[in-house]
Amino acid sequence: MIIRKLSIILLNLFCVTVLSPIFSPVMASEQMVKTPADYEGPFYPVNRRQDEDNDLLHVTGQDRPAQGDKLNLSGVVLDTRGKPISKAVVEIWQTDTNGLYLDNRDKSPGRRDPDFQYWGKTETDTAGSFSFLTLVPGRYEPRPAHIHFKVWINNQVVLTSQIYFHNHPDEEKKGLSYRTNEQQTVNLQEIQPHEFKAFFRIVL
Repeated sequence: MIIRKLSIILLNLFCVTVLSPIFSPVMASEQMVKTPADYEGPFYPVNRRQDEDNDLLHVTGQDRPAQGDKLNLSGVVLDTRGKPISKAVVEIWQTDTNGLYLDNRDKSPGRRDPDFQYWGKTETDTAGSFSFLTLVPGRYEPRPAHIHFKVWINNQVVLTSQIYFHNHPDEEKKGLSYRTNEQQTVNLQEIQPHEFKAFFRIVL
């Protein structure tokens, strides 16, 4: 009887410590929700850019950096199991601090910033991480401020979407509030006056 009880205890202990991490139904059912797609918009840059990098504040041939609030945008690209995806190309395009795109079809009033790159791209590392040095985008009327992005894998677009902001300074100042998908929305964290950081997770 004692031997039988001891055998049961040892078997239970084995299941908890060894089998549970492998066969746990909770772990097996856990899936990260994919980042929702969003429309490309009319101002996706169709022509090849002169600067194809992740620093949008400095344009080749220009001595001055772009004007506006700096944004250190970092993030990670994962699959639905949480596994990092390396060598994915992430590209972004957005407005300058005045809310203007670098596109002649954008008839919004104001002057475009010649020192802003407006578009950039980078490749994820082995941890699936990426980063951009850019601007907090100006609001493009009548929409909330946003950054467009695409993710490419093996030269194929796998996701087109947009990044929004919970606490965009211009919208807070004007008392504006927009409802956006939480998976597409980030918090701006102030590093110092006129410089922010934000983290965005992309799940494919």
